[in-house]
Amino acid sequence: MSRHAPELQGVYRDDVERILHEDAFECAWRAGLYKFGRLSNRRIIDLLRQTAGEAGVELTASDRELLDRWFTVYSGYFHYLKAHRLPPARRTA
Repeated sequence: MSRHAPELQGVYRDDVERILHEDAFECAWRAGLYKFGRLSNRRIIDLLRQTAGEAGVELTASDRELLDRWFTVYSGYFHYLKAHRLPPARRTA
């Protein structure tokens, strides 16, 4: 298994959806390795809104809705990675 799970190589509706998945996966991967605890809601929202603007995608969702989506994806990746934990020698960040 590589750092980028097969799910990340799929087709997303837009750049925001791709960034949401990539960022949530990256954070889940790091949380599994280093067990850091705090995630910045502001950073997540800024990243998604900036990506949407650069891609010309209009985000009509509220910050709360975007955070809910991000944390849903993050939680899925975190539990997937935890269940398929690699031996320490195979973990690279």
